[in-house]
Formats: sequence, structure tokens, C-alpha cells
Amino acid sequence: MQWMVLLLVVLSVVAARDKRDIEHTPLHKRNAQNALLDVRDTHVSFSHSEFAYDDSVKVYANTSKITNEEAVEITWKNPAASLFDMIAIYTPPSRGVKDYLDFRYVSDTKGWQKHQGVFHEILFNMRADYEIRYLAIDKHQKATVKASFKISVPDNEPMHGHIAVTSRPGEIRVMWGSAKSDKPRVKFSQSPDLQNPMTALATTTTYTADDLCGARANVTDPVMYQDPGFFHTALLTDLKPGVTYYYTYGTNKATSKTASFVGAPYPDAKVAVTKFIGYGDMGVYYPPYNGDSMGAAGVTHNLEQEAAKGLDFILHFGDLSYARGRGYIWDQFMTQMTSVSEQVPYMVGVGNHEYDHVSGGEKDPSGAPDNGFRPQWGNYGNDGGGECGVPTSHRYIAPDNGNGVFWYSFNYGLVHVVMFSSEHDFRPDSRQYLWLEKDLKSVDRNKHPWVVVTSHRPLYTSQEQNGDHIVGLHMKLALEELFYNYQVNLHMAGHLHSYERTCPVVAGDCVAPGHGTVYVINGAAGKFLDAQNYDQYSWSKYHNCEKFGYQRMTANTTHMHVEFVTAPNQEVLDNITIPVWDESATKREFKRR
Repeated sequence: MQWMVLLLVVLSVVAARDKRDIEHTPLHKRNAQNALLDVRDTHVSFSHSEFAYDDSVKVYANTSKITNEEAVEITWKNPAASLFDMIAIYTPPSRGVKDYLDFRYVSDTKGWQKHQGVFHEILFNMRADYEIRYLAIDKHQKATVKASFKISVPDNEPMHGHIAVTSRPGEIRVMWGSAKSDKPRVKFSQSPDLQNPMTALATTTTYTADDLCGARANVTDPVMYQDPGFFHTALLTDLKPGVTYYYTYGTNKATSKTASFVGAPYPDAKVAVTKFIGYGDMGVYYPPYNGDSMGAAGVTHNLEQEAAKGLDFILHFGDLSYARGRGYIWDQFMTQMTSVSEQVPYMVGVGNHEYDHVSGGEKDPSGAPDNGFRPQWGNYGNDGGGECGVPTSHRYIAPDNGNGVFWYSFNYGLVHVVMFSSEHDFRPDSRQYLWLEKDLKSVDRNKHPWVVVTSHRPLYTSQEQNGDHIVGLHMKLALEELFYNYQVNLHMAGHLHSYERTCPVVAGDCVAPGHGTVYVINGAAGKFLDAQNYDQYSWSKYHNCEKFGYQRMTANTTHMHVEFVTAPNQEVLDNITIPVWDESATKREFKRR
């Protein structure tokens, strides 16, 4: 895997540096515009530390004020610079010396032997000011702060805007975050310059470390729990289908740039085509696009282009940011997606890295008993880093016809979409199963001829992942007959960082088009790609674990075209055209071999 290769390189560098006992070194070379990434679990071991400012040592930036996602040039000078001296970044500035958010060795700077250097970071508004410090590290691992420079952020900047459909026609929900809650609202209009705007007031929530289920998420630390600020939600109603609406979000004192979206069609409207995209397992990116982040960068760039050409909605079925208890990763992910999620409904589900937990079950917002779904045969662990869905459920408000962001459904144009949770009990007679059956039974196929179901984990996979095979087998036993009886056209999942597609399949057998469900895995949206081999199954028609990409669907009244599109090159490596369900198919009894 790429990260293993990168880790070996880092370890060799550390070994070469006097073989000192360093617990951490950055896992990425950052010599262009760079961002704080998911790279640190431990600190450099300081024997002790002190502040002793030295006028001969300088550290400063090209600006003392930033807004969210701003590139900053940092310069350092020290006539006595040594190999292990560090430039460390703190937020807020009151942090102790060891409590930095991230750092870089001065020796990572080109030409550092000349006792000065320049490097770049992308800083995010994390609702607290920053301080950049020069740390001199001696042979005894003593850290001395020799110089510092402060950078301020606005305390009322609206950020992370995204929209979502609801369970009712003519509505869109606008969501965003900020450091304060000061009469948040959305202004919207059919006029690009927002003439005669309407106003929708927002409701506000937040969470504290005490609301989270376990460590890392509930540990107050610069790279674990930081105050997330406030999350605002405004409901826009009485929207007309096909009409472009322009809007801003924020307060009377600070407002976002103008964004726009198109009103969704009403259920009774005659819709020619519905276009949407789906994927799982993304993570964050920022230049210079090293390692895992390359895929997320390419997919996000492609999504911007897809949205510009016309897109109805996006489905992200779990493993969103990969924060896993690191609050600042959520800030990066929400910023990363804003250019897309402000204009296209961004509908999410939970994966193991948002939800799975082993403690604190009484705080679980999904209401699952004990510490969630943990059957003996499952490989459900602590992959959520103690989050248990709390950060996700505050940032994303789902249609109110299910169980919050954990499972729900919605109609859009010709398609009925179900987002269900493979991280919760899906077995017959479970709360989720009973809801799912009722939902599928209620679909009006005259209005919505296509039923698309998503979950994070797949039912069908030929990848050599024993634990996921076992979970998939239990999902098939519980759900496949239900999908057959209610004519589910397409099931999409992630979890495996790869792409795979089946034939139309029923109980392991390929059947005629329109007689069974097509199962797709697309967990190739950004996180490192898997390297496992594949077993031979007749139902597996295409697989790829070498390319990042996403799923693109185009549905009319008779056919749905499904494509695997690579990022960033936009090659279509696989596609299938699915006809509407043949009503004669489900007259036959479902038989499992």
C-alpha cells in the first residue's frame, strides 16, 4: 500500500538523523502549498520545554490575518539552526509547547544550511487564532521557544456550506458552520444579485467532548477534540421545480459568497432524465497531492465539472472525512466539499469510520442498544475513533422519514433512493429492517421507476477480504430476498477501496437484465486503493483496484446507464445499461441455492 511505502521512507529518514528517539515525523513532504493532514498520533518527545525568546531568531508569515483555507508563506531565520529544530503550529495560541497541531523540521526546508528557509501551509479557520513558533531542540530533547508569530482568524466567518433534499417536495435544507451563533439565516432569491430576497431563519446545534462516545474523539487535544463551533440549518420551502435559486448564508454581520441550486422536480412532474453520482471512502486532500490525497483531489475536481454540466444529487455512502476522532480533519473535509455541496444536494450515509465504537453507547445519537451492532460474526471495531456518529449527525441533517443520517430515503425525479446503515442491525425484525421493508413497499413505481439502495458495506464482493466476505454473506441472507421482492434495480456500497460490478444477480446467479439487482462497489473516491487479489465468481463482471473514481448514473423512464469514471482523467472504464424491472421476474419464487 502507498502509505506503507511512505512510512518506510520516513522511518529511514528518522534513522539517519543521529538515530535519535523521535516518536513522530511528518508522513508527507510538503514543499509546495501544503495542508495539515491526518499524520500525527504522537508528539516529538521533549524532555522539557521553556520560552526563551532570542532576537537573532525570526519566524513570521506573509500575513497576520487569514480566512478559511488560506495559503500562508512562513519564513524562518536562525544563525544557529540545527537538524531537529522545528516550526510548530498552534491553535489557539495559549497551547503549551507540546500541544501543537502540526510541525515541520526546519531541515525539511530547501537550503536550510544557510540558516533560513521558507515553506507554505494552507491554514483553516478552526474558530481560534494561530501561533507559529520556532522550537530549538537540543541534544537532550529540550524544546526552547525562540520566536513566535500570531495569525488571527475571523470569529464570525460562515463556512462549510452544503445543501440536502428533504422528504417533502419544494424544500431544500441549507447547512453550515461558524464560531458563533448570532441570529443565523439564509437569504435566497431567483435573482443572481439577490434582489427582494426571502429569509429563512436557522436553528443551531453543537456538541462537546462529553457528547462523544470515547477516545480519541473525546480527548481535548489540538489533533483530537477541538471546539467545533456551531452548526446551523435553515429550511427553504415553497421552491419551484427547475428554477435556479441564489442564496447566501450567515448573519447580518458576516455572510457567505452567493451560491446557487436548482429546485427539485415535484413527484407528479414528467421528468426526462435524472443524473446523479455515488461513491464512498473519500478522505481529505490538499496540495501537493501526495499519497492517498491524490484520489480525493481528482474526484473533487471532477465533481466540480460534473456539477457545472448539470447534476441532480450526490450520494456519499460512508467513510466521509476519515476524521476518526480528529476534529481538524472534519474542518478540512467540509471545506474541501463546499464548492460542490453548496450547489448540489450532498446526501451522506455513515460508514465504520464515522460510527463504529466500543464504549459510550448511551451517547450514540442513532439510539442503537449497548455499543451498537456487534454480532459475533462481524468485524465491527472502534473504527470511528469514539465519534459514534455525533460529528456526522450534527453536520448533516437527513430527511426525517427514517433515523436521522443513519437511515433514510428520498425521491428525486425518476429515482427513489434508500440510504441504509450496514453499521446497524439489518437483520429481519430489527428496527432498521422493518423500516426498510415498509419504505420499499411504499414506492410508487409509476412516478419513480428506479429504486437505488446504498449501504457502506457490500453484499457482493469477490475481493479477498475474509471478514468483509462474512459480513456480506449475512447481509445477503438478510436483505437479498427483500431487494428481489421489491425490485431494487441497483445497490451501491463502498468500504473496500476498489471498484467492482456484478451482473444482474439473484441468489448468486446471473439473470437476464431487468430480472435482478446489479451490485456495485465503489470505495475508490480518494482513500488509498486496496491491493488484495480477487476470487473467481461468475457474477463478478468487472473489478479494478488501480484507479480512483466514482459512479455516474443517468436514468430515463426505461433505462439507467451506470458508469465507473476515473479521476482525474475521466475515463469510463466500466459501464452497464439496466432496463426497468421486468414485472414477470418477481412472479417467480426467490430461491437461494
